[in-house]
Amino acid sequence: KLCARWPAAQIVNSFTAAENAKHDQTLFRPRRLYIVKNGVDLDQFSPRHRPERGYILAVGSLFPVKRWDRLVRTVAALSSKGLDLEVIHAGAGPLREELEILAKDLHVDHLIRFTGARHDIASLLAGAAFLVHTSDVEGLPNVVLEAMACGRAVVATDAGEIPFLVDDGKTGFVVPRTEESTLADRIATLSRDPELCRRMGDAGRIKAEREFGLDRLLSETFSAYRTEGWKDG
Repeated sequence: KLCARWPAAQIVNSFTAAENAKHDQTLFRPRRLYIVKNGVDLDQFSPRHRPERGYILAVGSLFPVKRWDRLVRTVAALSSKGLDLEVIHAGAGPLREELEILAKDLHVDHLIRFTGARHDIASLLAGAAFLVHTSDVEGLPNVVLEAMACGRAVVATDAGEIPFLVDDGKTGFVVPRTEESTLADRIATLSRDPELCRRMGDAGRIKAEREFGLDRLLSETFSAYRTEGWKDG
């Protein structure tokens, strides 16, 4: 996303992207940066009937940085303690076979279903109890915005902008990337407490309406362009 006088100015969607742009050593490093966070369609991604017992949803590409192996191991750890889980993962990538083998080796292949690429994320969120995100590297993940807009709690690692998106203890849980035991504890907490899921999901929707709407995205984008000299009409 570029302003009218590129490369004098650039719009980025996260603090992480802004830091990367500041350290760009090429001729294209912008002199001014505007951070405009992504928005989400609050009508398409909206709270629907919450199932009595929903599955755990994970969404993202099957690449190493997403660290879905953490999720597989966590499910195995919780299953060994008697917690009954159902996990659905949506997303494609080169690690699918490897992750399916890991799930089989850990005897949880009946608990985790890798569905491949999907284009019905709003519908998947409607059937979910909450979202889990286990990445090592992130910018501003849209699926976290979408889950919150759908009124779903989020358990996510502290990568990229996630600590700014998820209010730890209020709209979900933010987990240090190196602490798989904490990830397991937070997933277990939400799995055992549907009322907490509901409260966190409701708080997430309120935050989404306040901060993630498309009107805000458009307004801030146009404001950046106007600051750079662009005139309406």
